[in-house]
Amino acid sequence: MKKIIYVLIFQSLLFAPSMVKAYGLEGHISILHIALNQLSAEKRAKITPLLSDILDQIYDSEKSLDPVISANWLDNMYNIEILNKAHFSGKIIHNPQKIKLPKNAEEVLFYKLDVYWNLDEIKYAFEQHKKDPKDNPLSTFKQSLLLMYLVHLVGDAHQPLHVTEPLYGVYRTNTNPYGETYGANSVLVKTSGKCLGTKKLHAIWDGMGCLTDAARKKYPPRTGTEQEYFINAEKFFAKNLVKDFVANIVKKATIDPKKYQMDFDTKTWVNDLQKFDSNVFAAIDADIAKLKHSTDAIVLTDEYLKNVEQTTINLVYLAGLRLGYILNSIY
Repeated sequence: MKKIIYVLIFQSLLFAPSMVKAYGLEGHISILHIALNQLSAEKRAKITPLLSDILDQIYDSEKSLDPVISANWLDNMYNIEILNKAHFSGKIIHNPQKIKLPKNAEEVLFYKLDVYWNLDEIKYAFEQHKKDPKDNPLSTFKQSLLLMYLVHLVGDAHQPLHVTEPLYGVYRTNTNPYGETYGANSVLVKTSGKCLGTKKLHAIWDGMGCLTDAARKKYPPRTGTEQEYFINAEKFFAKNLVKDFVANIVKKATIDPKKYQMDFDTKTWVNDLQKFDSNVFAAIDADIAKLKHSTDAIVLTDEYLKNVEQTTINLVYLAGLRLGYILNSIY
């Protein structure tokens, strides 16, 4: 069965058009860049070829791509059935209006987000292989594939709206009785124009406020298909912008990493992220409650966008440090 899954996933990689979700290509690539900087030269030499190898297979017309581009691969597979649920998600419910929920609310609300445990499974596979590679073999391809999952899911695990499901009455319908917003993708927003056409609250957090939009203003003009544009954007960002983008994150980060557990534990990481929830919801819950229709939008202030930027800078920095710790432990 596992061999079949690997084959199906690989086939889907070859034919998948590109879409950008989660922290966006800039956030995910930055997290991997920070992580690789935590490794010794010896360990980097082991890991980067594994990431580059599978990239060369996915983009067979493109060789020698920067391995950090692999960080965003899973979002590019979003429209592939076998992969479209493969994003880290926790089980925290934000229900400020006290909507009545069933006793098994977590099962009802998160049935579509059931792959959050992938990090546990992936880390276990590497640990067993490291202990006894003969009895627990991992081919080069499987290591590459699992590494790409690991890298991406650690990033997802540090986006608050991947861990918390906000519920609001305005979004309730006969088919959505609890007012689910699917990670606030249903919450429409307006900004002062600083963000490039971002219209969803989830996307605001994916984009680190308007930080990634600022980077995208430097990209070459959009040409070709959407897939070609994002592949070129990934290459451009990795080659020209990632070092300065990461340097800015490290410079502006205000958290103390010593106060956070680096090794992965679902409960600990989700609880840590829950501490940032007030930064997500406190300033906007009342505005959402006033909406008359689900197609109405709330207005995000510049202050809120700055808060999103600082919060996500801290979380991307923390994600990079945690990913570096895990990579050090499994190789």
